[in-house]
Amino acid sequence: MDSDGYLFRRASAQEVEASFSLVLRRMAWMDLKGIRQWNVTGYVERFPLEYYREKQSLGQLYVLTDTTGKIVCVGVLIESDFRWGDDDTPALYLHNFASDWTVPGCGSVYLEKAEKLARAMGKEYMRLDCARDNAFLNSYYSERGYDLCGTCVHGLYEGYLRQKKLNS
Repeated sequence: MDSDGYLFRRASAQEVEASFSLVLRRMAWMDLKGIRQWNVTGYVERFPLEYYREKQSLGQLYVLTDTTGKIVCVGVLIESDFRWGDDDTPALYLHNFASDWTVPGCGSVYLEKAEKLARAMGKEYMRLDCARDNAFLNSYYSERGYDLCGTCVHGLYEGYLRQKKLNS
């Protein structure tokens, strides 16, 4: 456990269902808030529970847990991403990122810890994408140093590519 009360680590096989459940709860929250993102773009069809099991078995599913061991954030961290088209760039890519909205600030903690991991891996950039039409989320990432670098389309999903230059 870090001094901030959170532990960032690879998810265990026993945590896959809880991780996926957090994603589903976040999608239900989107419905309640009128946000049209994963909940209307066929997310679960593209990223079913089996996808999360596969990412966990590859060591790519990371969780942030609180002092009780509860998963408060989940994401997939990979070293290449077809959306960017430049596999030569030393970057770590964040996908399927979901946080527990009842734990304010946990998403920022997850990002900081993922960036620290990327630095330890020798990466120069942390990269992600977010929905084009989610102004709040785009502002959130901009405030955390993620610059707009392009666009992507994956099925019904239309996103902005964002990256943050990591200082050594």
